[in-house]
Amino acid sequence: MLFHFFTSFIEHYSFFNVFKYLTFRTGLSVMTSLIVVFIIGAPLIKIFSEKMITGPIRQDGPIDHIVKKSGTPTMGGVIIIIGIISSTLLWADLRNIYVWTLIFVSISLGALGLLDDTLKIKYKNSSGLKSKYKFSGQLLIGALALFILFEFF
Repeated sequence: MLFHFFTSFIEHYSFFNVFKYLTFRTGLSVMTSLIVVFIIGAPLIKIFSEKMITGPIRQDGPIDHIVKKSGTPTMGGVIIIIGIISSTLLWADLRNIYVWTLIFVSISLGALGLLDDTLKIKYKNSSGLKSKYKFSGQLLIGALALFILFEFF
């Protein structure tokens, strides 16, 4: 969105030409993502903690791991996905099919992780989604991404 907005001023103001450079937009995207995560991270973690959205800890690990992880809110991937998608939508060239493929894969894998965490919370055990279903979901997402890339190029 901002990429198209700023590049529309290039013919009148040459210094906006810097927005054509992928490296410049990548830096802006990293900073935007960092700011978004800092802004939404603390409130979301507070909400997850208040609502006791914590994942069960595997009991077969080291004792200090069990003690340290106990009560840690889960669903942190939601914060990361929001940061990635928001900065991508702001600074990427949205006419590029690679960008939309990246968004599709990120959201799909995030949804798979959300399903896994939801099952862990719902059934109060650390197993979550069975590994064969996780792997099948990842294969399906990868196959769909390949299909999109082959179909449109």
